[in-house]
Amino acid sequence: MRPITFEQAKARYPHRFTMEHVPAWAKERPCDREGTVTKFYAPTHRTDREWYENTLFPGEGFVGKREKHCFVVRHSFPLGMFLDQPYRRES
Repeated sequence: MRPITFEQAKARYPHRFTMEHVPAWAKERPCDREGTVTKFYAPTHRTDREWYENTLFPGEGFVGKREKHCFVVRHSFPLGMFLDQPYRRES
């Protein structure tokens, strides 16, 4: 049994970036990876469930029980690592 449920993880970690959940920072902040070309961050996972299944939470693995951060152990980057424009979730 995991120390945090899927629903608790979604509520506790609002900065995750999946194709289902786009945090405010992903809509606003470009990343400059090539000097003169502006790129934007891409979702790390297709679904929130995929993110949850590939993430360690406090008390799991090497993530200490008192830590407030989680640690993604596998990213899938379904659209690639970077985009030419901010990701917009389809409604």
